[in-house]
Amino acid sequence: MTKKLKLLFSLVVLVEALLIAFALVQRYPTSGDDYSYLYQAQLFASGKMYAESSFYDEANPLHDCVRTNCISDNHGRRFSKYPPGGPAFLALGALLGMPWLINPILGALLAFLILRYVEQQMGKELVRVTGFLLTLCLFFSYYAASLRPHIATALFVFAAFVAYDAAQRRPGSSRLLLFSAGALLGYSSLIRYIDWVPLAAWIGVRLLRRKRFSELILFGVGFGLLASGNLLYDTLLSGDPLQTPTALNHSPGMHDRLMISWIGILRTVSRLVNLLWVFPPFVLLVVFWKRYQAPPKVRMYLVLFLMNLGLYFFYPASGGGPGPRYLLGYFPFLLLAVVDLYRWLGRDAAAGSRRLWNYALALQIIGSVSFLAVQGYSSYCQRDLERTAAQAGDGKKIFFLKTGTYPDIDNVCDFTRNPPDISSASSLYFNWCGQPERDALLKQFPGREVFVYEYPAHLSRVADSR
Repeated sequence: MTKKLKLLFSLVVLVEALLIAFALVQRYPTSGDDYSYLYQAQLFASGKMYAESSFYDEANPLHDCVRTNCISDNHGRRFSKYPPGGPAFLALGALLGMPWLINPILGALLAFLILRYVEQQMGKELVRVTGFLLTLCLFFSYYAASLRPHIATALFVFAAFVAYDAAQRRPGSSRLLLFSAGALLGYSSLIRYIDWVPLAAWIGVRLLRRKRFSELILFGVGFGLLASGNLLYDTLLSGDPLQTPTALNHSPGMHDRLMISWIGILRTVSRLVNLLWVFPPFVLLVVFWKRYQAPPKVRMYLVLFLMNLGLYFFYPASGGGPGPRYLLGYFPFLLLAVVDLYRWLGRDAAAGSRRLWNYALALQIIGSVSFLAVQGYSSYCQRDLERTAAQAGDGKKIFFLKTGTYPDIDNVCDFTRNPPDISSASSLYFNWCGQPERDALLKQFPGREVFVYEYPAHLSRVADSR
């Protein structure tokens, strides 16, 4: 029965993610991040690491017309500013024409792994409540539906933790398991650069305290073998193993930089508020902390989650929305802590305290529905360009964008989303640039209908807009 429950809840997560992908965001890359990951996946699927065009040289006077967010242009080469691990997974789907299928599958796998861990380490009776918490947390399913790699990061981080935990219980296989834990964390660094840090530091300190130096070396070797893929990738892109695609992006301000700033405090508070929105039951850990007296393993879960929260204090450039997506990599550990609190409430707490759990679940449903409603509205507005461009009919076209779309109406560069093979694209999107640059672009792509887009839903022929 427990096996059926694990499969059922995992299937529900998969179905939820697919429904969100098809019905809510309609498989549209609603942010520059989604577009960037999909762009690189399409490159990988075609056997390339970067697209090439004179437009992608920053010295080209037409470069500002094609500049777009989350993409790096370097001496005529264009590629995602993110590491290669996430796009590599999406490329598997892109080869089949279904890149939207990959993250829902990874989300279902992560759900199954969490449920399996709960069954083996916390008790079969807690599988049901864990499954309900997962499936009611539509923030989790939303990112399983997106093109961003946060679910993949969470899967590899949690799988590394499970491997390490198994190594402690199986001395005969500990070396292989620790090597595997290191390799899994190493690959997670290919997905997101820093999310591996809390778990790697925690494992490393524990092995050092126990003076298990040979196992620590194996763990480090496993990590290094996979993580060094970043150095190889950087070398192939730019010729410099320490020059990351992110560094080549030349984003202004604080973007993509770790630093100590008072803004980090505000960002951390914002992420916790967003966490309260999408996963209200975690507040019960605070409410009952003194009475609950969490066992050491639960404290370990919370320490790992708080280490992740603390790590992103040093990344104040963005709050990481929608929802607290920067916390998703270690969200399974917070979930496990809440599940153990439920066990305590059912066994040791007073009836009044147990009722608070029901209130928390009610808030979870309200929070999830409101989260999806907000994201659904935002996604609908962001797809205004897609809907408006479709009204122009078939044929080869050029769209000059005077604005972005809500909530990025002033961020035109977030929507100049052309495919890697720009020369053969049916529709091309360019930033609204000066008249000489527009004329030069039209000479580069003759024989196309030309339109100007402004939010909301305003489309006119270029002749009418001059």
